[in-house]
Amino acid sequence: MYLFSKAQFSQTLHQACDAATSMAGKEICGLIVDTGCHLSFVSTRNTSLKSGSFELSRSDVRRIVAASKVLGQEIIGTFHSHPIGIAVPGGTDIHNAVDDSLMFIFDCMGKNGQLWKIKSGKARSLPFGFIKSTECEPCDPLKSTALDA
Repeated sequence: MYLFSKAQFSQTLHQACDAATSMAGKEICGLIVDTGCHLSFVSTRNTSLKSGSFELSRSDVRRIVAASKVLGQEIIGTFHSHPIGIAVPGGTDIHNAVDDSLMFIFDCMGKNGQLWKIKSGKARSLPFGFIKSTECEPCDPLKSTALDA
């Protein structure tokens, strides 16, 4: 089972719902990083100008890739929100995903989310859970100044 921090999940879901309402359907997006302890959501700017779509900021992605290498962590997928849709990847989501990667979608209407494995042009739902708040705190990912450099 894939594990996330409950606090980070809640915070990212809250950001997704805020963006959906305050910015007329704006999606949030970012990368999923395997810290070695759990998976973490690392946000990027959404450079798409269209409501209900996302495009990861290339400069943010480069910065996160560099920081994750320094920290010995691995980028294993992406996440984004669906402001008015369910947490199921659409055709464009699947087409634009890296093959054999994870995708997490936050459902702003239902206030939940779902993890997916994207492989060979198909999406398969995966189970996920949450770490205990005291597990793996020392290796919490990319939270520090590594991304601020």
